[in-house]
Amino acid sequence: SEYMAKRAGELGLRAYIGPMYRDGRWYTPDGRQVCYDWDEAAGRESFRQAVEFIETHSGTYNDRIRGFLSPSQVDTCTAELLQETHALAEQLDVPVQIHVSQSVNEFQTMLQRHGKTPLAWLRDIGVLSPRVLLGHAIIIGGTSWTNYPAGDLAIIADAGCPVAHAPWVFARRGIAMESFQRYLDAGITMTLGTDTSPQNIIQAMRWAAVVSKIVDRNTEVATAREVFNAATLGGANALEREDLGRIAAGAKADLLIFDSATLNMSPMRDPVKNLVYYAEMEDLHTVVIDGETVLEKGRVLNVDQQEVARRLQAAGERMWPKMAENDWAGREADQLSPLTFPAWVENEA
Repeated sequence: SEYMAKRAGELGLRAYIGPMYRDGRWYTPDGRQVCYDWDEAAGRESFRQAVEFIETHSGTYNDRIRGFLSPSQVDTCTAELLQETHALAEQLDVPVQIHVSQSVNEFQTMLQRHGKTPLAWLRDIGVLSPRVLLGHAIIIGGTSWTNYPAGDLAIIADAGCPVAHAPWVFARRGIAMESFQRYLDAGITMTLGTDTSPQNIIQAMRWAAVVSKIVDRNTEVATAREVFNAATLGGANALEREDLGRIAAGAKADLLIFDSATLNMSPMRDPVKNLVYYAEMEDLHTVVIDGETVLEKGRVLNVDQQEVARRLQAAGERMWPKMAENDWAGREADQLSPLTFPAWVENEA
């Protein structure tokens, strides 16, 4: 987190950074059951370090870097840790983000522990409010994923919590929010995220729109306007920032300028629809953050992108041989994620 804050600041980025902390971790001994290993002392120490990070870095680099509190997952945090987090967030006036209702196992685990859904438990211990951003919140009551009575959407809406939806990371595993439009219709502030690579907000808008249309079997839901608003105003509103996510008097000069004359963007009648349904990242021409140009003609100005790509490749090659160390069955990378086609091997004969 210290490195991220420093690099983001030096590169001219705007970022909210929150070191994660938790009281326990989940693991599987056999690929069938999920167990939890608890260490509340370690959780409290990580919580202390997260608070120290906020106090040290929030507001630095001309206020482009800010912190938030990030208890990791609902099933790996005690009620006491979450209640202290919520109270301190009010005191420090910072957002909170927690992963919740992100898997069937988590949903069933919380039902077994407390006799209520993850969201109902968070409500009952008093830690839901408009400053609490819910990560994912897909596996909820009233959906085909749980076969459990509805009510979770109303809990989110009544508390005023925004939801961070990362459609691609779930859709690629055959999981869909049911549905983006239902959350909007419930009055919930929807935001978009990526969760992992690729960190591509255009893809996030596109997948949010298309998956919702498929789930609802309705082309008129999750419109380009609605997913565009989620990617801009939704994120700003979730952070309670009226100076972000919009072009308006008093707002920060954070701008993305797309080339409207590319093949992807032509012909153009509605720029927002073109952006959501057709644009690619190579159509991005200029990025301005806090009034400073950081990307021009598709190139980041103060980063050697080829060097970054080389280092990423090297990091992957260091990690892949170690996959077996972190898999319950000791499986190698080629077993966990087989190559699409066999590698080419020359005939030595």
